[in-house]
Amino acid sequence: MNQLQNITQFIKTNILYLIRVACRYYIAYNMFSYAFGKILKTQFNMGLSYLTDTGLDNFNGFMFTWLYYGYSRSYGLVIATTQIIAGLLLLFRKTERLGVVLFLSFMVNILFVDFFYEIDGALWHAAKLTALGFFLLFSDWKGFKTYFLKAFETVQLIPQIVPQKFKKIYWLKFLIIPVMIWYAYDYINNLKQNYMTENELHGIWRIVSGNHDPSNRLYKITFDYHNQIKIKDFSKNLYFGNIELDTVTKTIQLQGKHYSEEAYHFLNDSLAKLPVAQQEDKNLSKEIKNYYHTINESLPFDNVKYTYRIKQDTLILSSSTHRELKFINCTEDYIN
Repeated sequence: MNQLQNITQFIKTNILYLIRVACRYYIAYNMFSYAFGKILKTQFNMGLSYLTDTGLDNFNGFMFTWLYYGYSRSYGLVIATTQIIAGLLLLFRKTERLGVVLFLSFMVNILFVDFFYEIDGALWHAAKLTALGFFLLFSDWKGFKTYFLKAFETVQLIPQIVPQKFKKIYWLKFLIIPVMIWYAYDYINNLKQNYMTENELHGIWRIVSGNHDPSNRLYKITFDYHNQIKIKDFSKNLYFGNIELDTVTKTIQLQGKHYSEEAYHFLNDSLAKLPVAQQEDKNLSKEIKNYYHTINESLPFDNVKYTYRIKQDTLILSSSTHRELKFINCTEDYIN
C-alpha cells in the first residue's frame, strides 16, 4: 500500500513538474515573440494610412493604444528588452521565480489594457498567459514564500545608527505617514485647482444653426480647462488659444491661432529661398505666414467678441457681425 502511494505521489509530482516546464517554455516563447514584434515593428505600428487625414474622433481603443505606445521607439525597445529578460529567466530553474514575478508585473497591466481599451483580438491570449503565470506562482507558493518573504538573516541596522531611547518613539511614523499622504494629495489638488478649472462653457460644442453664414468660420469649439480653447472651422483647420470670459456681461473673446505642419513647411521653404540676410527678418516671416493663412482661409481668431447664453445643451453666440449661431453640446459623444 505504501509502495502504491509512493508511486502515485511520484507520478503526480512528475506530472506537475512537466506541466510547469511546459508553461514556462510556452510563456517564454510568447515573450520572445512579443519582443521581436516590437523590435521588428510589427507591433505599435499604425501604418501610413492612419497617420494622415484620420482624426482622433475615428480612433478606437486599439488604435489609441498602438498610437500611444508606438510614439516612442525607445520605450518600445525597453518593453521588448524586459520581455526577453523575463523569458530567459523563466527558462532556468534557479531564476524561474524571478522570471514569474517580472512576467506578472507587466502581464497584468497588458491584460488590463486589452480589457479596458477593448482590444478583443488580444484579450483572450493575454488572459491565458496571465493565468499560466499565476499557476506557476501558486503551484510553487511555498517556494515563493521562502524565496521572497522569509528572512534568513536578521540585520540589526537601527541600533547602529539610532540611539536606543529613540526606539520608544517608533509610533511617530504612524503620524508622519498620514501627514505625508495628505501633503501629496493637497499638492496635486492645488495644481488641479490652479490649472484644471472649468468655466460654464466647458465642453465640446458643434454648430447646428447659422452654419450657412459665409462670415462664420466656427464649426466646433472646445472649451477646455483654464480658459483654453480649440476651434475647428469648416475647412477642418484647427486653432488653439484661449478666451477672455466675463460671466457678468455674458461676453467672451476668442483668441486662436491656426497651427498645421503645412504652414510650418510653407514658411520654412519660403524663407529658404530668400537671401540669408532676409531669412531672419521677423516681419517678413510674419507676412509670409499671413499670406499662407489668407490663401487657405485660415486667418487667426484675434479678439473675436461674442455674447453668449446657454439653454440646457445649446450654446447661442451672437455678435454685431454675425447672425445668431447655435451650438449643441456633444461632449459625451467623445468621452463615452
